[in-house]
Amino acid sequence: MDHARDVLHMINQFRSEMPTPIVGIGHSFGANSLVNVALMHPRLLSTLVLLDPVIQEYASSPTGPNPVRLSTFRRDFWPSRAEAEDAMRKQKYYQSWDPRVLDRWLQFGLRDTPSPLYPDKSGVTLTTTKHQECFTFMRPSWDGLSEDGNTLLNRDLVPDMCMDNPIKYPLYRPEPPNTLVRLGELRPSVLYLFGETSNMSPPRFRNQKMETTGMGVGGSGGAKAGRVKEILMEGLGHLVAMEAPGKCAEEAGNWLGREVQRFAKERESYQEWTKRSLASKSTMSEEWKKRIGGPLKAPKGKL
Repeated sequence: MDHARDVLHMINQFRSEMPTPIVGIGHSFGANSLVNVALMHPRLLSTLVLLDPVIQEYASSPTGPNPVRLSTFRRDFWPSRAEAEDAMRKQKYYQSWDPRVLDRWLQFGLRDTPSPLYPDKSGVTLTTTKHQECFTFMRPSWDGLSEDGNTLLNRDLVPDMCMDNPIKYPLYRPEPPNTLVRLGELRPSVLYLFGETSNMSPPRFRNQKMETTGMGVGGSGGAKAGRVKEILMEGLGHLVAMEAPGKCAEEAGNWLGREVQRFAKERESYQEWTKRSLASKSTMSEEWKKRIGGPLKAPKGKL
């Protein structure tokens, strides 16, 4: 939620430099963050493109490898950039990425030392530390919650804990399940790009999103109104943006082209309204008076 608030404040700060329509495109936790921006300010973003979003009952996938464990014990220092790049390219995790994406990641995802974590070493480390990466995935709950996950010991340490969440101890992340229960309120239209083999998007999770997104009070009307659509990216996993950036861009472009046309019609209607006189825009119309039912009649003998 802190990141969502930061994005909202950034847009407000630079609003004069951001012509409308403003659209949000996010992957994984970034997609979750953009949904929360839209929930805080329903009319700010005209549409959202959410690439395999982490919005579900679990903060991480209940199946497949545990990303927190992998990141906790990952290597994060190499004597040279060449050795770091060679090690990365040999890892199966990176071999499914589009080569252009991997080149960019190696360029910006690594930094020279000394660094705050390695002040006395000469070599290369991760630009975003593995510690910060893990804090993005999860946060500790063992000091605020009983080991069985049923009793709050210190609410101040887990203020956003929902006791109905299926996974609460020893680590938790509130946004995935807490955002899921509010998807019905989402006002912007949404294009979901799901990875077919993603642990974050099995059929049940996908169906849950499609059935609820925009269908609640204040929402867009959802898939039934043509405001929510899903595309299943065949053969791709959770890292759809890294594995097939061209395909993601193509699908997003098709969606945004349609949504921009819809926005233009809405803007045209609004501009026509602005041409009306101040009196007609700020006083009750005759139609209003008719719908109210006319003035109340005072009882006989009374004013």
